[in-house]
Amino acid sequence: MFAWVGAAAAALVALRKGLAEGAYVVFWALLPAIAVAVMARDVGPLTMLLGTAVTAAVLRTMQYWPYALLAAVGAGLASATALNVAGQAYLAEVLAMVNPMLEQFRQQGAKINIQAGDVAAVIGVSTCLWSVLAVMLARWWQAVLFRPGGFREEMWQLRLPPTVTLILVALLLLLSNMGEVYRFWGICCALPFIVAGLALVHGVVGRLNLGRVWLVVLYVALSLVGPLWAVIMLVAVLDSWIDFRKRLPVPPEQ
Repeated sequence: MFAWVGAAAAALVALRKGLAEGAYVVFWALLPAIAVAVMARDVGPLTMLLGTAVTAAVLRTMQYWPYALLAAVGAGLASATALNVAGQAYLAEVLAMVNPMLEQFRQQGAKINIQAGDVAAVIGVSTCLWSVLAVMLARWWQAVLFRPGGFREEMWQLRLPPTVTLILVALLLLLSNMGEVYRFWGICCALPFIVAGLALVHGVVGRLNLGRVWLVVLYVALSLVGPLWAVIMLVAVLDSWIDFRKRLPVPPEQ
């Protein structure tokens, strides 16, 4: 949690002051992250900080959330690839710690087979997810301090353009056909669709003044009914071409 908040603080500096000052903060934040990776054998804070820095840099430069989400996916896949290529010893250590817990489930009849590539995928997905959340937190801080309501408007308008959707779908299909080692890597590519789908729901509820109870019902349903996540992603894909928000009725002026 502290590593995530620290990454968000570094992202805030990059978003507000620019990439030069943001890089300075990231450099000093890298030192404890590297120490944790070397001494505690935990690369999570390091990959998250680097992913957050890349995502924030793209958002600062392009001022466009879809490209920032695409950068987070790239950071997650790059982290997984680096570990899969040069971190086999580390992945083996993680597997050695996890296998005793998994053995209990296997004894109960569960068919669980975790490989090094799966551990790399978990770290890559975690890098992508926490990078996006850290930059969102930083953007919210920036809005609270300098542009109240700005973050809400950004999220309400967030929509993946067709080009980004096609890139993500192509990556997802490519990874799904690269063999068992990469069977979970495509989850990174699914995360932007989840973010865009939830942003669409928030935007529709907000613009139609439906009340927050609809959002509460949505998140309760998502926590209880797993297939609804697939519906959220499908809606985000359709929104890339249809743009549902443009078809909403204009609310009457108060």
